[in-house]
Amino acid sequence: MKKVFLALFLLGTLLVSAQEISPTLENIASFEGKTITFCEKVTGIHETKSGNALLNFGKPFPDNAFSVVIFKLDREAFSYDPLTLDTKTICITGTVILYKGKPEIIVKKETEIVVK
Repeated sequence: MKKVFLALFLLGTLLVSAQEISPTLENIASFEGKTITFCEKVTGIHETKSGNALLNFGKPFPDNAFSVVIFKLDREAFSYDPLTLDTKTICITGTVILYKGKPEIIVKKETEIVVK
């Protein structure tokens, strides 16, 4: 009986660990340090005084749940202006970091963003 219980326990553990959790606006901070692909609608944009582009997701800034940052030097290499992505659904691939307690991905190449 113990062997059957152990086998069922191990099988259940494997099934739970095999389930992949997808990033959402609600849980994206838990992916800190991990490289993910995240798809969502851009809900706001901002250009900093230094020329960096910020794409915000969720609520409008400063209550946004997540941001994508494209620094000016990287932005200049894009074939389009990332600020034109406002209200578009995009997929971003990159490593999640926390900046001032909020999750963000720093995009360095145009290929890290796919417009849906």
